[in-house]
Amino acid sequence: MSTTILSFQNRVVIETLHNEGRSLRYIANYLGFSKTTIFNELHRLNSEYQAGLAQTDFEQKVSQRGRSLRSLKTLNTWSRKRFKSRSGPLNKLPMLIHHMNAVVMRTVTEFCDDLFPRDKLLKS
Repeated sequence: MSTTILSFQNRVVIETLHNEGRSLRYIANYLGFSKTTIFNELHRLNSEYQAGLAQTDFEQKVSQRGRSLRSLKTLNTWSRKRFKSRSGPLNKLPMLIHHMNAVVMRTVTEFCDDLFPRDKLLKS
């Protein structure tokens, strides 16, 4: 499903033809849009259709699309609270990473010692 974006000139033509009493089909064929697009545009406002008010309404709604910074900050705060409640304070994270690195290094060292014993390397 695609979104049809009407220009201000299209809205003026819709207003003019609608005030002349033309049908939705006529306006849609004249502009090259579907009848549904014209119907939705005419019902954009709760009052009589005016191209200027419809354009203002459209611009306001476009500016509100997407997530606002406030909602992103709220989401980030919520994520941090959720992380803290599951695994302890965030300030322990560097200690956890250090511990994991130590475990990995110990495991690799033991594997290498088993594979290449030091006493045999020193003799050769």
